[in-house]
Amino acid sequence: MTPGQMSPASTVGYATDVTATPAHLGPFAARPMVADTSGDQPTVDIPAIENDLRDDHVSAPADITPGLVRVVADARDHGHQLNVVVLTEPQPVFTHYRDFATEIRHDTGGTVIVLGPDGVGSSSADFSRVQLEQAQDNLKISDPTVAAQQMVDRVTDQTPVPWTVVTVCLIVVMILGAVIARVRQLRARAAVDNADSDDAEVASASARRGSASNGPDGV
Repeated sequence: MTPGQMSPASTVGYATDVTATPAHLGPFAARPMVADTSGDQPTVDIPAIENDLRDDHVSAPADITPGLVRVVADARDHGHQLNVVVLTEPQPVFTHYRDFATEIRHDTGGTVIVLGPDGVGSSSADFSRVQLEQAQDNLKISDPTVAAQQMVDRVTDQTPVPWTVVTVCLIVVMILGAVIARVRQLRARAAVDNADSDDAEVASASARRGSASNGPDGV
């Protein structure tokens, strides 16, 4: 966003009239949304915000845009595309922030962070929902620049679980376990066979001795 230009995010507010937008469409529609009289629907111009993000990946009031641009650059240095949106009005439902981030990410890709006076939401193609929610804990949302940097630091510092390696290790362990069990089974069977063979030899020897004692000179 060009400094001095009003961000679409800063125009978020609530309308007093009721629209005919069906409730099942959720908080987003093809045109800017307006609230119904119950106050649970925000007015956010999603297309305008998406357009504002295209130049520097930031849609926020002009005075904090430079700091957020630096946060975006830091995320880029870590190999991630970040888009930051700052809303100046609180939302009636805190989940709207995540809904906004998800909708915007469909257009921008990468990771989207939406910050407001009373909450934060995020959506990412790079990080899991668990990673994002952990990174969102105890953010300093009163300072959007600090909050955005905190999230970037937390998600990039997290060590991702190498699931492929874990899976391979589990398979190897299972195979080794099966091999060990088979070896033990064969050894046990061989021990039984040897014992039976020894018993047979003893019985045969006893029979031979008995036969010899009952020979022609025997009683």
